[in-house]
Amino acid sequence: MHHYRKTRKVYFSHNTADKKQTGGCPFPSCSEKNQQETLGENDTMYIIANRVSYDMFEGRRVEDHLMVIPKRHVETVADFTNQEKIDQMTIIGDYESKGYSVYARGVGSISRSVKHQHTHLIKLANVNSKLIVYARKPYFLVDF
Repeated sequence: MHHYRKTRKVYFSHNTADKKQTGGCPFPSCSEKNQQETLGENDTMYIIANRVSYDMFEGRRVEDHLMVIPKRHVETVADFTNQEKIDQMTIIGDYESKGYSVYARGVGSISRSVKHQHTHLIKLANVNSKLIVYARKPYFLVDF
């Protein structure tokens, strides 16, 4: 998963603001000030649009980027109740059948930005990139 330079700046801007205002958790269940609209929900989970979508995932452009978020603040799937597990898998199954890929970072991941379990639902373009060139700093990405 990758952000282009411009979206990466927006991503870091949101994360910095979240840490100052909400103690680091930007999700609806943790912040009354959260302005993110929920796209759906069941008894234990919300579905929201990711504020700053990935631009690329698995070498393809991202067309849509949603997240499944537990209403209860938990850090790992291992902390879920049985009902939360069922509710999350029901949502994931529904979106997977619509062509979404499923992705979540583990607790020890250095790129995990929020200590509230969340699962990414990522809809990819149906065209593979012919050439992708990555370079670190200044985060230059060329996609043909």
